[in-house]
Amino acid sequence: MQYVCHQKYRKKGVCGRKYFFKPGDTIESIGPFIAKDNRAVCSRKSDDAFRHFARDDDGNGMERGRLTYSIAYKERHPNKDNGYRFTPGEIEMLESEYPQYLIPGIDVILFNADFFNADIGVLREIKNRLEVTECMQ
Repeated sequence: MQYVCHQKYRKKGVCGRKYFFKPGDTIESIGPFIAKDNRAVCSRKSDDAFRHFARDDDGNGMERGRLTYSIAYKERHPNKDNGYRFTPGEIEMLESEYPQYLIPGIDVILFNADFFNADIGVLREIKNRLEVTECMQ
C-alpha cells in the first residue's frame, strides 16, 4: 500500500537509519511497517505513522492526513481551565456516533487505526461536525 507524508518527518526509523520526509513524499508499506528502500521507518499503527503519514491508495492521502491530524492532534480548545481538546458535547457525539473510531475504555478521546484509515467522506463529516479548522502544509 502506498503512503504519503503529510507532516514533516525527521527521525530515526526503527531500522536505525535517519530519515527526513517532507509533505508530499510517498513511501510504501511492507507488512506491518511503513518503509523506504525496504527498510522499516515505523509501524503502520504507531503514533509516528498517524502523525506523519497517511494511506494514499485512493489518491486522497494528503487530505486524509490533514483531516486526521487536525481532528486528532491539533489544539482546538486551548482553555487552560479544563485542559480538554473536546467539549463535553463533542465527546458525547463522538462516543455515540463514531465509536468504531475510538479506543474504548479510557477517559479521554483517543482515535484508533480505523480512524486514520477511514473513508475520506467520513473524515470530512467528522471535521464538519466538530467545526475543525483543517491544518494546511
